[in-house]
Amino acid sequence: MKATAIVWLLQLFISFSLSWGFGAVKRSLIIPGTASSSRAEFLSSIVAASSLLVPVGSTNAFDGGVGGLGKTRPQTGVVFRDEEAAAATTQSKSGVTYELLAPDGSPAVVSFNAPWPLLQTAAGIESRDIGGGFESAFVQVCELQKGSEIKPAQLKEAIFSSKGKFGMYGSPTDIKLRLVSPQNSKSPAIYLATFTTLTPAMRESDRKAYISAKTVGNGLFLLVTTTTAVRFTKLESSLRRVAESFLVVDAPKTNLRNQK
Repeated sequence: MKATAIVWLLQLFISFSLSWGFGAVKRSLIIPGTASSSRAEFLSSIVAASSLLVPVGSTNAFDGGVGGLGKTRPQTGVVFRDEEAAAATTQSKSGVTYELLAPDGSPAVVSFNAPWPLLQTAAGIESRDIGGGFESAFVQVCELQKGSEIKPAQLKEAIFSSKGKFGMYGSPTDIKLRLVSPQNSKSPAIYLATFTTLTPAMRESDRKAYISAKTVGNGLFLLVTTTTAVRFTKLESSLRRVAESFLVVDAPKTNLRNQK
């Protein structure tokens, strides 16, 4: 009975393959029960035939969204002043420090201190809990007109669009922002965000994030410190410390070529 079912499925597969022009599939298969067939030959022929259905091509770099999962590289707006120096940056007990460029080319020194490992990716700057993958902190940069105030609508556009780390499987929904600490000469403005994202399995995931915001030139530099809504209550104080550690200041003037 099982052998009959296998033969029937195999014949169905051949018929389907021929209808799509895969004549080579039929010729490559060995029908069980013939003198020349064996279990090994049958399995190898199935593997060879199935490989014809897999298109050959290049894939995008897997930088992914929050937690490292995503279809393509997210757009974070991060531009390093010196890419070689950035690639050599390591994490210390005091955190990490980078020199970045605002959209108008103004250089800025950006630093923060997070308890999770620093990831070296082409997508920008991120510290992530590689054990569970729930918590992370990443840098986002967008353009802000000089002298203008930071507006929640601009934060939503920069962080929660379909091109960002949270939008790899669709733009987040139910986004709510509130200011919890205003910006001053030394400290960033800090917002608390609640929102819902989609996972790779297309399931909704409720999350919360602290968003630290500071300006240099026409650049709005953001640090997004996030976890799931379920874990946020337990980790709120430690996440807030990460958000408060974010520093952004004008970089010293040098002869280093500003790269856009």
